[in-house]
Amino acid sequence: MSNLPLDLVEEILSRVPATSLKRLRSTCKSWNNCYKDQRFTEKHSVIAAKQFLVLMLKDCRVSSVSVNLNEIHNNIAAPSIELKGVVGPQMQISGIFHCDGLLLCTTKDDRLEVWNPCTGQTRRVQHSIHYKTNSEFVLGYVNNNSRHSYKILRYWNFYMSNYRVSEFEIYDFSSDSWRFIDEVNPYCLTEGEVSLKGNTYWLASDEKRDIDLILRFDFSIERYQRLNLPILKSDYETEALSVVREKQLSVLLKRNDTLEREIWVTTNDKIDHTTKNLLWIKFLAIDQRTCYHWSCVSFFIDEEKKMAVFCDGYIGGINETSRRMFYIIGEDKYYRELYVGDSPIRSHRPFVFNYVPSLVQIPQATVIPKRRRQQLSLVLQRCRASKVDVWITDKIDTKEVQWSKFFTVDVDIGGRAMLSYDSFFIDKEKGMALLCGL
Repeated sequence: MSNLPLDLVEEILSRVPATSLKRLRSTCKSWNNCYKDQRFTEKHSVIAAKQFLVLMLKDCRVSSVSVNLNEIHNNIAAPSIELKGVVGPQMQISGIFHCDGLLLCTTKDDRLEVWNPCTGQTRRVQHSIHYKTNSEFVLGYVNNNSRHSYKILRYWNFYMSNYRVSEFEIYDFSSDSWRFIDEVNPYCLTEGEVSLKGNTYWLASDEKRDIDLILRFDFSIERYQRLNLPILKSDYETEALSVVREKQLSVLLKRNDTLEREIWVTTNDKIDHTTKNLLWIKFLAIDQRTCYHWSCVSFFIDEEKKMAVFCDGYIGGINETSRRMFYIIGEDKYYRELYVGDSPIRSHRPFVFNYVPSLVQIPQATVIPKRRRQQLSLVLQRCRASKVDVWITDKIDTKEVQWSKFFTVDVDIGGRAMLSYDSFFIDKEKGMALLCGL
């Protein structure tokens, strides 16, 4: 391919899946340059075939998961789920959020990191000066002419009896700054957030009307919007939300009267910030005898195989450790449990999610040169000595001005001890002053 025009090479490479292209970047310099070119990576995200991998947050680290559901219905092979090993940087992750191939990670030592597992690129985002413990974070973007402008939403709620205080802040990658947004409080309790087409979706409960719903945060207008669930009956309870191949939403519901679960999937042609009403179809019904003990927090579905994979953890096993379990559910009451190990950590349940590798570049903060601190300077001539003192301010505020001597110089040159000047300026770095006059 070395003899091909560069634009044709780019056209070919833009169709290569992200993980394969990652391995090809060391082939030659021009290919590696494509890998780093934002224009190329944006084109690649639109044209290249999507890969759907499975990642799992377990014991504060991210692991890749191999899931094989082939030939289950034909009884040719048993399903298999295998943890392939820890991936990514050495950080203890307490929370994770996936958006557009990027992972927004909150760490146990209270840091906020953005990480692209495909490219290995990371960036730390400094907390706002208004940051409070127990703040929640989600990542999103605004689509500007096929270019994604990334933002982070921080939201914090404090409850005391019937009193509630909320804060909402936006971090903009382009300006590397936080700012408050007002009049956005949705007055809902939220959980189970996911990202779809740059916007964030939650399972929510209206505090005043006592109804369940789906809440969306639209990053383009920075406002919350309410959407419908498939069923509004009081005998149903929402349990988990998931994204299907970056196109649709799926929700897990539990019937309180029978403890049965149902998975519903949206059927809208597309879901974006303009969608006002969600259309739903029942995907799978789960017999209560196989799931009565679940406390499920995450799942994903395979539409083609008509199956769902759930991840859960519960206290048990040796020394009351937390047992990590996968449950595979299919049609005709198919059910399989797969044990993937114990964990000594009880505070965080395992979390499994579909990950789509991407070459997207994490926007880096623009380094703005620090402005020189403005100071006053003063030149004093001693009346009884041929010396000039140059002073500069150390501190200026409304109450006081503090001075320090910059330097002293003898000006008795050729018997002319007094200087005549109209203006001057100093150069602190060179330790010099220039006096101008007639």
